[in-house]
Amino acid sequence: MTYNHIRHIYMDESVLLHFEDIKGVFFVMHGEILSSILSHKIPLERFIRYELACRGHDENHLWVGFEKAEKIWLI
Repeated sequence: MTYNHIRHIYMDESVLLHFEDIKGVFFVMHGEILSSILSHKIPLERFIRYELACRGHDENHLWVGFEKAEKIWLI
């Protein structure tokens, strides 16, 4: 995904709800936090994977239990 793709997502009036939610998360986040994420190279993917494992669901959002979810998300 290029910055141009992101620009179009931000400008699109009929953007997919997933993109709208992602955009919203970053929009409301304090600029110092965003800068810190970049400067410290915080691995957001790992935070996301950990959160998904903690929810106990698989890739299809079906309950599989915490142990199996860990195997799926924390590879």
